Amino acid sequence: MAEGKQEIVIREGSIPEVLSLSLAIPEFEQPYGGDVYAERLKGKPYLILVAVFGGKLVGFKVGYAWDKKVFYSWMGGVLPAFRRNGVAGILADVQAEWARKSGFTKLFFKTRNKHVDMIRFGLKKGFSITEVIKKDVKEEYRIVMEKDLD
Repeated sequence: MAEGKQEIVIREGSIPEVLSLSLAIPEFEQPYGGDVYAERLKGKPYLILVAVFGGKLVGFKVGYAWDKKVFYSWMGGVLPAFRRNGVAGILADVQAEWARKSGFTKLFFKTRNKHVDMIRFGLKKGFSITEVIKKDVKEEYRIVMEKDLD
């Protein structure tokens, strides 16, 4: 990068770091607590990534093994002030590469119909919509997106 310009650093993170970021992401109306993260990740391969910019945590991505070949990109987000700077894309790329190198052949995530930017992001990153799970309100329909890693 150009001299004097700060870089986005991606590193393995922790549940407490993810919790602190989750509280600052407006789309997470009721962020999960540490107990939910610990339960979801217990006993299976997982990856917690955080993005750091200028020494500040600005984003995260958490995923875990759904089964031996499928990796579930469960939770992620970027602070509003740092969006549209490539942070989510870098997190997604690092996660996908780690999953591929770890022997997973498919990656998937779920979002909600109301999160149009997330649906667009998935399509841009090579995911396909594979399922729609209906809920009481259309905005809350779950959109399942997946892509092959091989």
